[in-house]
Amino acid sequence: MATEQGGLRALAGRALAAVLPFARKTGGSTERQVFVSSVRVGPRQHELMLIDERGAIIGRMKLAGRAHDIAIDPERRRLAVFARRPGYFAVIVDVASCEPLATITPPPGHHFFGHGLFSADGRLLYATENHFDGERARGVVGIYDASGDYARIGEFETHGVDAHEMLLAPDGRTLVIANGGIETHPDYGRQKLNLAEMRPSIVRIDRETGDLLDETVLDAELNRLSMRHMTFDGAGNVWFGCQWEGARSERPPLVGRVGKTGKAKLTAFPDAIAPLARNYIGSVVASRDGSTIATSSPIGGQLFFWDAASGDFRDCVALPDGCGVAATGGEAFLATAGDGSVMRAENGHLAPIARRHEQFDNHLRRI
Repeated sequence: MATEQGGLRALAGRALAAVLPFARKTGGSTERQVFVSSVRVGPRQHELMLIDERGAIIGRMKLAGRAHDIAIDPERRRLAVFARRPGYFAVIVDVASCEPLATITPPPGHHFFGHGLFSADGRLLYATENHFDGERARGVVGIYDASGDYARIGEFETHGVDAHEMLLAPDGRTLVIANGGIETHPDYGRQKLNLAEMRPSIVRIDRETGDLLDETVLDAELNRLSMRHMTFDGAGNVWFGCQWEGARSERPPLVGRVGKTGKAKLTAFPDAIAPLARNYIGSVVASRDGSTIATSSPIGGQLFFWDAASGDFRDCVALPDGCGVAATGGEAFLATAGDGSVMRAENGHLAPIARRHEQFDNHLRRI
């Protein structure tokens, strides 16, 4: 059996190596693309999976537990796979072989929040973390040496709690971080401990000095609108999606953007559409041309589309238990769901591509 598994890994590695040169091309309808997500393959069994734009598997690797998001290092063709919060592992994976290179664990009193990113040159890995071993929880960014043995070489504050997704700005130096505002402690699992005192924010931090450059907060009556996932549009605005921790009967806006002024502008759903989101936004992704924003709601089973230039709602399509979204080309997206569906989304339409027996998890990334 071991020999057979080794042969299958080698075959998958050769297939992946053959695909990746195409994945690096840009433009053209013949472009071959590679996407990566975590999946559930059985009770308490999780894997990293690489698929092409047709939903065919081109690489897979077992994981120690459920993962959340995946950071990509295009320079060295590596991935960093982060455990779902409260997470205690991040696996570094070689893309060409789909084999693990190293496993990172946070220091005592910390856990991962499921997100991170590599510096543009691939020398550093940044991870959002919860420092829970203190009087109050606080969000930090852990800094790891990705050019050596992945030792943790520092940290800086995110000036909030529940630090979730993090983006690297086009300048290569500024980190944009969403502080969800929800205090948690691993002794209480995923229980939310401070709903009345929530203070979500989006901050910009100098990744070299750790200095806080600016902070965006919402009005006081929206303090229970947890800001969690983000993307840049074509004009450099930061789009964000939220999860409402207030009364279920309320219908606050769940999607917004932050421009150069640093002030958040929220965009409401049409009245007939708002209940479909179930007060929960998962992934937030911009199209390759930056003109369209896709936001998913796995709880509501919907995929929503927004016009990046005007900020207006465009359309929505049903995607049951769908959360993973990645841009393909132009205004098109690939979307994945918990039932194993792989779909193509474009211009408010959803077309099935494949149906796998594996269950896709929260995020989908294009390599």
